[in-house]
Amino acid sequence: MTSSVEVSQVTSELPEALRPLRERLLANLVMIAQIPAPTGMEGHRARFLLERFAEAGLSDAAADEAGNAVGRINGRRGDRTILLASHLDTIFPASQSHDVVVEADRVIGAGVGDNALGSAVISLMPTVLEHLDIQLQSDLILLGTTKSLGRGNHAGIRFFLDHAPGRIDFGICVEGIQLGRVNFFSIGTARADVICDIRPMTEPSRSYGSESALVVLNHVINRILAIALPSRPYTRILLGKMRAGVSYDTDPDRAELGLEIVSHSDEMIEQISRQINDIALEMSARHAVDVALDVFSTTKAGGIAFAHPMVKSVLDVMNQLGIEPDQGHSPSELSELITRRIPAVTLGITRGKSRKREPDYILIDPILRGVAQLVGVVLAIDRGVCDES
Repeated sequence: MTSSVEVSQVTSELPEALRPLRERLLANLVMIAQIPAPTGMEGHRARFLLERFAEAGLSDAAADEAGNAVGRINGRRGDRTILLASHLDTIFPASQSHDVVVEADRVIGAGVGDNALGSAVISLMPTVLEHLDIQLQSDLILLGTTKSLGRGNHAGIRFFLDHAPGRIDFGICVEGIQLGRVNFFSIGTARADVICDIRPMTEPSRSYGSESALVVLNHVINRILAIALPSRPYTRILLGKMRAGVSYDTDPDRAELGLEIVSHSDEMIEQISRQINDIALEMSARHAVDVALDVFSTTKAGGIAFAHPMVKSVLDVMNQLGIEPDQGHSPSELSELITRRIPAVTLGITRGKSRKREPDYILIDPILRGVAQLVGVVLAIDRGVCDES
């Protein structure tokens, strides 16, 4: 078995070795980022990945029934399978400008960090391994997933994992930002909309508030804020967005609240979801309106232990590359791997910022270290460093 020290020594040389691929990676990034891919409409990005896989000689690269782009690099032994996955969809509608600007130190454009860069890295992995003259012992599956964000609820990767032709031994979810991100556990989440619709009035109603969906939704919010939350296990209700009304002088007949429940306990999430649903039913009856809770995305709590060899290997690789690890929690497709007890982590490639009112940007200089980090972790898995004894 190869030691983690040997893998780290190899990893330290990778950023400079990868420098000749810098412009090609940036070109792939720009091309992918210019392709609109709102959730459920990722087909053109999937085809882009499949074309890159075909150019690299992956003969069995194809889209599956969920629209995922799937490529496979066969290892010498093929006694284990490593999955590299990156979601193809973005939060930006197709109608928004997808122009990309490349400056001296950064790339600016909608969704460049989430997750055009992750997809660009996946698209170039066959070339990266060939350029570095790395022949893996393990099989490596490269996956660009569909329907990950929002109401997509990780449908793409869930379909792939449910229908994978063989066992997946390890997984890495690749996100564009932030470099240093190393998630190895998933907090439980439930994302939902509370929707209030005024009923058509066929006869006068004496129910207070029934004339305004916004007023009723305010009652709902007050009741949600009154829900008692435990300090342990960690549990929060985040009220993220609200939408209602079309003008200043008209009572709105529809109002929507977007919220997220997060907890280290799946049971707490289920309990709070039931409480909010009861509030919705009560408000419907009390105010003669239709209030409904629509839970459209859920993830389970769980993960691998900090003492797991995979976590130790990732931190060793980061240390060798001078990357400061951030071991917090950020949502990703990691939860689907964890649910199936597949040892997995989420890694970021570079630094940057996702912005709601301005185009996103990512920094160019750290990208090669981010790719080197990914290669280093793949090597550690391939050489058995991440195996549990």
